[in-house]
Amino acid sequence: MKLARLWAVLPMWAAAAGGALGHQDACQQGCPAGEAQPTIYACEAAFYENHVWPRQYSGPARRGICHAAEMMTVNGWRRHNLLGKHHFEPNGEQLNEAGRLKTEWILTQAPPSRRTVYVQRSASPDQTAGRIDAVQQFAAEMPQSAGGADVQETHVRDDGYPAGAVDAVFTGFQASRPAPALPSAGGESSSSGGSAE
Repeated sequence: MKLARLWAVLPMWAAAAGGALGHQDACQQGCPAGEAQPTIYACEAAFYENHVWPRQYSGPARRGICHAAEMMTVNGWRRHNLLGKHHFEPNGEQLNEAGRLKTEWILTQAPPSRRTVYVQRSASPDQTAGRIDAVQQFAAEMPQSAGGADVQETHVRDDGYPAGAVDAVFTGFQASRPAPALPSAGGESSSSGGSAE
């Protein structure tokens, strides 16, 4: 039984010793001409770096993934809290009903850390400033609002449609839907596969 354990451990020990001897040989061969000779500490450091590979890269990779996920979350909330041209009156400066409802939702229902209102940048800076002022004025008039709201302009575009156009699509679908009807009672059953004579 002890001999079987020895034969099981021997290949692992030989592989570890061979790797260490190969690394030692590489360190004893020296460096190319013109470079400083490696010390035993440099050889040991190289050995341990190779021994822990790839664990030394796990931390930076995880931080990169977490940073990318955080950026996606921030961009998602920015798009969700975005007021586009469809949230303002046709003259372009005052909030319409959809804009007032969305602003109210952002300032009262969104998580407290995500209550920033973003206004889409328009062609003229004066119109953008007027839109921001309209949102801040509406937020100041809200009873739930403690002070002013954080309103920022953004380059992100709102790809939405006016609520009236969306409502017309669904209303038209409901209006053109045929009335429900049962099949006629005298029809043949298609599941029987033929007549029962």
